[in-house]
Amino acid sequence: MKKGNLGAILGISVCLTLLLAFTLKAREQPNRAERPILTVRTAFSPEKVTPGETFELSLELTVASGFHINSQKPEDELLVPTSVELKKDTAYEVKEIIFPEAKKKKFNFSDKPLSIYEGQVKIILRIELAEGVCGSSLELEGKIRYQACDQEACLRPQTVPFKASVKIAS
Repeated sequence: MKKGNLGAILGISVCLTLLLAFTLKAREQPNRAERPILTVRTAFSPEKVTPGETFELSLELTVASGFHINSQKPEDELLVPTSVELKKDTAYEVKEIIFPEAKKKKFNFSDKPLSIYEGQVKIILRIELAEGVCGSSLELEGKIRYQACDQEACLRPQTVPFKASVKIAS
């Protein structure tokens, strides 16, 4: 076999090996278009709010199977905590954000147990509607910032926007 042919065969072999490695790695990564890691559903209590009253906005998160997200206090300074931010508006004031109790769990990428959420997670926002608000409804916009991880490693932090419309009692 000629030296030129051997080099070409080795080059093709390396290319095929790299292609196979990238294909296998791509299969390991979740396809966000098909299966989001985190979904958010909103609900109000009560359904209609009188100006001056405090109400609750419930953020019902679903974390995809095989993943967890860090709690709001993950117990490792390198991990990104889950946070909720509501767009500022003079029509309301966020009085309190209540996170559920987190689970403590040990993972391969950490020396100590971490504080996490898995499966269904419910975060409550207590919000006071301003006295002078008028109209039939109010749009609330916000975002949840989180870092998802599996048993082996954590992904880059992501942000999921949400919108909710609360009905105003007259």
